[in-house]
Amino acid sequence: MRKFWLVSVFVITSAILPLVSIAAPAEIASTKESFKLPSDIAKTAKPKTALRSSGILIQSVENNVWFDTIDISFESDLNNNGFYHNVYVRFDADTNYSSVPVYAHFALKRAGAPEVIIHTSSVFTLYGTSAEDWFSIESELLHSLPPAYYDLVIRIYDADYNDLLAEISGFDEPALAELPLEDLSYDEPQVVIVEEDSGSFSWFGLLGLAGIAWYRRKVNIS
Repeated sequence: MRKFWLVSVFVITSAILPLVSIAAPAEIASTKESFKLPSDIAKTAKPKTALRSSGILIQSVENNVWFDTIDISFESDLNNNGFYHNVYVRFDADTNYSSVPVYAHFALKRAGAPEVIIHTSSVFTLYGTSAEDWFSIESELLHSLPPAYYDLVIRIYDADYNDLLAEISGFDEPALAELPLEDLSYDEPQVVIVEEDSGSFSWFGLLGLAGIAWYRRKVNIS
């Protein structure tokens, strides 16, 4: 009897699960990653709209890992409204350890709205204070990001234990604040409607009316 009950539960459960399964959320952004030098992204350098290449960066979480440099740029403004749907971020982080495997979250936050994670990175390794272990992403924003000024939030986690090691945002650094961004669905190119000169249509209209009058006259004569 118990055996039959277990089999029945399995059959019923397997029949119900497909009906209640939830589809995975659509990707917020399409992102490419680059590690160290050389890289395809590094070879096609872009004009920088915000750059912190020297000095001490202030961060929210201070541990044995910290941000040394952060580099940001934007591109692709199809409707020329001053908001972009492509963002490039490159950072170099240092650590007190000889090496530590990590991964990073990249998120955007605007006033009055919840934070949106645009990318969770692959695992990469930080080597002491080396300048050659930088990490970068190039993200095309696809949806869920209306035109606004966003703060960028970057968090670095220990890849082995998932502990938060470092965090920095626009609250800490002006270079990460008020980024003019929007997703591709909002970045519609402007449509220009060209109206023909009414004078040219009047000539065609007169010719058409003359043709109709000539045809009616010919029919009446015949």
